[in-house]
Amino acid sequence: MSKSRGAAPTRGLRAPTMTPKRPALDPSRVAAEIVAALADAVVVTGLDRNVLTANRSAAELFGRRLADLPGTPIDDLVTSEERQHVADREHRAFEGEQQRYETTVVRADGEERNVAVSTTPLVLDGDLVGTVATLRDITEEKGAQDALARSEARYRNLFESASDAIVTLDANGRFTTFNHAAENISGYPRLELVGQWFAPLLPDDELPKALMHFQKALAGETGLFETTFIRKDREYRTIQVTYSTPQKDEEVLCVIRDVTDQKMLQEQLIQSEKMSAIGQLVSGVAHELNNPLAGISAFAQLLLTEKRFPPDQRTAAEMIYAEARRASRIVQNLLTFARQHKPERTPTSVNQVLDDTLELRGYELRVRGIEVVRDYDEQTPETMADAHQLQQVFLNLVTNAEQAMEKSPRESQRLIVRTRRTGAVIRMEVEDTGPGIPPNLLERIFNPFFTTKPTGSGTGLGLSISLGIVREHDGRIWAENAPQGGARFVVEVPIVTHRVSGEAQAIPPVSPQGDRLQILVVDDEASVRVSLQRYLAGRGHEVDTTSSGREALGRLREGKFDAVIVDMRMPDISGEELYRDLRTTDPEHADRIIFTTGQLVDEQVRTFLASTGRPCVPKPFEFAAFDQALPAARRG
Repeated sequence: MSKSRGAAPTRGLRAPTMTPKRPALDPSRVAAEIVAALADAVVVTGLDRNVLTANRSAAELFGRRLADLPGTPIDDLVTSEERQHVADREHRAFEGEQQRYETTVVRADGEERNVAVSTTPLVLDGDLVGTVATLRDITEEKGAQDALARSEARYRNLFESASDAIVTLDANGRFTTFNHAAENISGYPRLELVGQWFAPLLPDDELPKALMHFQKALAGETGLFETTFIRKDREYRTIQVTYSTPQKDEEVLCVIRDVTDQKMLQEQLIQSEKMSAIGQLVSGVAHELNNPLAGISAFAQLLLTEKRFPPDQRTAAEMIYAEARRASRIVQNLLTFARQHKPERTPTSVNQVLDDTLELRGYELRVRGIEVVRDYDEQTPETMADAHQLQQVFLNLVTNAEQAMEKSPRESQRLIVRTRRTGAVIRMEVEDTGPGIPPNLLERIFNPFFTTKPTGSGTGLGLSISLGIVREHDGRIWAENAPQGGARFVVEVPIVTHRVSGEAQAIPPVSPQGDRLQILVVDDEASVRVSLQRYLAGRGHEVDTTSSGREALGRLREGKFDAVIVDMRMPDISGEELYRDLRTTDPEHADRIIFTTGQLVDEQVRTFLASTGRPCVPKPFEFAAFDQALPAARRG
């Protein structure tokens, strides 16, 4: 091997290159570059509160050139309203206390920006030379927070001002949120209910239904149901609950509306419709009831006129006559109470109104074993009043007294009805021997819809309606507890005398028996025709009868009659139709008509009779009423 072919030890290797050595970093320069590159504004101020230096972000924040910032007073960079606040904060920083606060700065173009400031004292070589402040622009964030706060305030206001109760419950059925309306509806302050279970606020029989809907709500369903709620004062209210689930299995939102008044109005409307239906029904059969009663009463009167009537039979006839009159008054009272009556003040005896009311409730009072004591002042004068409205007041009071005495454990019960005259006022009292009225309810029982009866047993309107009626009569009504126990309702109305106008007509005298008249009786009831024929013939008159209005028109064309007694309701031609026909074809006979009817409470019948000016004798009648009416129909 030759030497020329030998390999050198360094053959194939590159000589190492030398890397130049970097100079050491200047910490001050690095710090300055870091500060300059920060996204937050940095401002260094001296003890005179003028800017010593700032970074590029500060120049952008204030909208000024970076070179113009040194020497600028801090007060020129903040709004006038914030200058004192910032000065106070800087003075605290000078004392060595780090400051964190928010303020408002103003840019060179006048735009204001919200900033979060962190200020620390600047100390060099142990000497305080100023402060270092870091400012972060939070204008957008602040605006979002303000918008959120306004939104929360708006919804909080809606939540608190809602007329419906709004509550939330957790998964265990405990109240977590409670608005102002919920406080009003429940009677509980929210602090007493938040954290409490809802079940104790519901009657036992309503709880299963409420729990079922609560479970549906937790499962994410929405729904609506009605239930009964017990207020803090133990008053029962009907509520309508609408529920939803903001967070499934965690929270239930309920919107609750008190529908007690609405339900009461519905019940009152139903009651009003029932009364209207009763009125129509009773009005429809009144004629059929009053006609046989008129026959019974008339023949009883005829029997009583018989001078040779045996005493024992006379007693029987008197009983028949009295009971017929009683039945007639009951029908009349039912009609009066059931029909819609327009207020009409006439001379009224309150003693008679009370008697009529007690007669309406007579059967119920006897069945319940309630003794009725009438303690009337017989010298009580008449007053101008609406007898139908007063009867409604007394019927409410008597009915309430009956129901109250049912709850009393006494063996015997008494209803005392008392009237007295005190100066220019008539005082009426309805007193019972029931349990009385709790003192805390005495001022509330006249409130609309207030009732102590179970749901469905009363509308709570009876006493409030009575209060309105009494006030319309310029009177007073109140309740009190009687000394010996039980409740007493007192009604006072002023004594108003009737002013007789000059147009009032005197009652015509009874025609003498020897004054013979030709009379036609038109009635489809045989008992009425026969009894009138016998009575009037006994008075010396010549009487023809017919059951047909059409036949009566034929007879009136054939002859002349001094009086025509006509029933208002007949199968072929009604009394109204007969009268209108005569007004056109035979005015002379039309002016001699005397109407009789068992429908005098019918408003259409009353209106028609008032338009004719002719007399009307209601059924059942007293024969003497015809004696008074006949001279007005006599031929001239």
